[in-house]
Amino acid sequence: MIDSRIASRKREKQAEQEIVVQAPAIKEVGFLELNELELTEGEKRRRLASALVMIGALMGVLSGTLILQGNPSGLLNSSIFKSTDSLDIHGFVLDEEGYPVANVSIELVNLDSGSVRNSSISDENGRYVINSVLAQEYELHLMKEGYETVILSFVPEPIGVPPITMVEGDGERYVDDYTKTQGWSLENAVALATFEGLFTLGCALVGIHASFEIKRKKKYRRTQALCWVGLFSRGMIIFGPALILAGMILIMLNKEDFADQQVMEGL
Repeated sequence: MIDSRIASRKREKQAEQEIVVQAPAIKEVGFLELNELELTEGEKRRRLASALVMIGALMGVLSGTLILQGNPSGLLNSSIFKSTDSLDIHGFVLDEEGYPVANVSIELVNLDSGSVRNSSISDENGRYVINSVLAQEYELHLMKEGYETVILSFVPEPIGVPPITMVEGDGERYVDDYTKTQGWSLENAVALATFEGLFTLGCALVGIHASFEIKRKKKYRRTQALCWVGLFSRGMIIFGPALILAGMILIMLNKEDFADQQVMEGL
């Protein structure tokens, strides 16, 4: 009996000294639980919409950059617009009924010095030519007895001078053809190109912000409004807007995922 008690105590001490290792229970993951880890169809569409809007907006950034890089402001001081190449001035002199007027004395006056630069006389067809004239602003004085003297302010152009009408009478008649033929100045073209480039970049940045708003899925109407602004970035003409529009359609299919729409449905 004593031996058996001693042996029993030894076994108890050995059991107390033993380290018991318990393996964690393995939780079985069912098929339905695995599917919960995958993206829903709505989430997939929203992520695709965000990517499409982002790509379309980045195309707009590229387009805006190209517009600004092509800005002709650098040409303002280039030799192209300070050219000293000479041109031939040519045109026609007509009466009020549209018939040519011959033997009209024509003088080319330099505005800086006020001196006569060159002269010519219209032929029987009313045509005149003044050769080798620098491209700068001049006055053209047309004179003939019985007609008003016409003083034309202009800048020589390769296409020539528009037909000039002589009116019977006395006195002088001033015609500022410079403002009529110039149209948009290069400065105006530069300003327009700069505005267009900045406007395109601004709309593209709004489109990029819209892409992040799609991921946040907070406010549906606000997100769609930002996408509409992004359309005006005109990335690569039509490709960028087409991608953004496709993204907007995908958003419409999942507008119930946005927080504000869920609140409205709850009400």
